[in-house]
Amino acid sequence: METAPLLAAVLEIALRDIEARQLPVYTFALYHDHESQAISVCVDTEEGSARTVAAINRYNAGYFAKAIAGGDLKGAGLWHANIGRSLSLGDFALVNAARTPLPPGVIDDEFYLAMVRAVMSVEDRVSAISPHPERLLFACSGTNDEVAYVWSAQSSG
Repeated sequence: METAPLLAAVLEIALRDIEARQLPVYTFALYHDHESQAISVCVDTEEGSARTVAAINRYNAGYFAKAIAGGDLKGAGLWHANIGRSLSLGDFALVNAARTPLPPGVIDDEFYLAMVRAVMSVEDRVSAISPHPERLLFACSGTNDEVAYVWSAQSSG
């Protein structure tokens, strides 16, 4: 499967949508929906990420405290606070932009490498529409994970 042109088209459609909405990009992800064999772009804002992180932390705190009260360190270890940002794509401000079915073919490491490279090729464009490019993160799906690869822009210093 020749994926580079397909990935470039998905990114172009999504970027036009993001620019038209004037969405303040904080996290930009190229998502492979493993179940329905489609790809799309998901974008979160800093405010949206902060809301999701706060909700996760409120939820986890109760279970953490309960485990500690019961002397269960192993259980407490399952309920860490989120100290960064949300990578829960379904909670992003923009979900499944430019969603496109994938043609039949093998989805392998080369496919995921092409996804990462495609996103890297638009880093400068995404950085230009981010209010704080130094805090911008990029993400891509991987073989077993909705979010497997996360990085900052090469030009972010």
